[in-house]
Amino acid sequence: MSDASFSPPRPAPFRVRWWQPLLFWLIVNGWGFVERGAQPFAGHQPSPLQPPGWVFPVMWFTLNVFQIWGDIRLLDPARPIRDRGLLIGLQALTWAIYASFSLVYFTLGSSILAAAWTITFFVVTSACIALVARDDRGIALIWTPLILWTGFASVVGVHNALINPDPLFGTPALW
Repeated sequence: MSDASFSPPRPAPFRVRWWQPLLFWLIVNGWGFVERGAQPFAGHQPSPLQPPGWVFPVMWFTLNVFQIWGDIRLLDPARPIRDRGLLIGLQALTWAIYASFSLVYFTLGSSILAAAWTITFFVVTSACIALVARDDRGIALIWTPLILWTGFASVVGVHNALINPDPLFGTPALW
């Protein structure tokens, strides 16, 4: 009997159940659900460039859906994506930044850290889009709204850090 006709079993197709992204979303938003500060500290002046408060939960929910959608596609082993491990690590970094933003801005009251978090999110997401676009333009397009929003939010965050003192670092307003 010959083993020439033997083929290894095929792996099961990549599947994501509806509850997995939902559970992930609940986890990364956990601190934000608990910390619902309206302003980081008494006397905080929002940047005049900042949109109204209701825009943020709407935008971030929408952006979370896009980011999770792209991440699911990134995790699919059937998609030939170079640097998949690096991209997964960078996406994990953006999720850590996102999950800790309420902590640094509202709990710690640091407009400097908030600006740094936002700029870092923008830079890392831009790098992710540049890396993944070589192999999967669909994921790059899905993540594009993230750089548009965080690019704008970076400008607002820097302006906010310039016009407000930072109680965490004990710095006065610079502008």
